[in-house]
Amino acid sequence: MDDEARVRKKFLWLCEKIDFRICAMYTWLLRSSLKSCGPGVHLHFPVRFGKPESISLGTGCLIYPRAWINVVTDWKGVTYDGEIRIGDRVSIGYEVQISAARSIVIEDDVTISRGAVIVDHLHDYRHLDVPIVQAPISAPAPVRIGKGSFVGAHCMIGPGVQIGEHSLVSANSVVVNDVPAFSMAIGNPARVVRFRSPLTNAPATQGLAESRHA
Repeated sequence: MDDEARVRKKFLWLCEKIDFRICAMYTWLLRSSLKSCGPGVHLHFPVRFGKPESISLGTGCLIYPRAWINVVTDWKGVTYDGEIRIGDRVSIGYEVQISAARSIVIEDDVTISRGAVIVDHLHDYRHLDVPIVQAPISAPAPVRIGKGSFVGAHCMIGPGVQIGEHSLVSANSVVVNDVPAFSMAIGNPARVVRFRSPLTNAPATQGLAESRHA
C-alpha cells in the first residue's frame, strides 16, 4: 500500500469516527423530546419528527437521514390524538415518511427501505372545492407492520393495512389490503404471490390458492 492509499484510508476512518460522534450527539439531543426512546438508538442527521411527544422508539432502532416521522395534531379545524410506536431493532431507511393521525405500530425487527411511505390517512379527494392537498383528511385507520417484516424501497402502505409477521412487501408496491403473516406481496395494488410455512420454511401453496379466491 503506497503512502497516498494509506492517507486515504486514514481519512476515511476519521470521517467514520466523526460521523459516529455526530450521530451520538444528535440522538442525545432528540431523545428527550420523544415519548420514549430505548438504549442503543441511532438517529442520523437530519431526521424530522412531528409531535415527538407522541412517538416511541424501542431499543436499538436505526433511522437514516431525511426520514420524516410525523404525528398529525390538527388539520382543517379537526384535532387528532395519534401515536407512532416503533419497536426494538427497527431500521428505517433514507427518506422514509411515516404519518399518523390515529395509530401506526411497527413491531420488533422490521426493516423499512428507502423512500417508503406509511400513512393511516389520506387527503380526501371528494372535496371538490379545494385542491386535494388542502382537503380534510380521511378518517384515520390504524396501521400495523408485524415483527420481522421487510418493506421494500418506495412502497406505499395505506390506511388500515395490517401486515403480518415475517412478511415481505416488494419494492414499489402499493398496499391497500392486509398482507398475511409469512407471505410476499408485490405490485400496484399489491397482491400476495407467495406463502411460506413458519414450521418448515417451505412454500405453502394451499394458502396462496385460498388468497387468490378470497
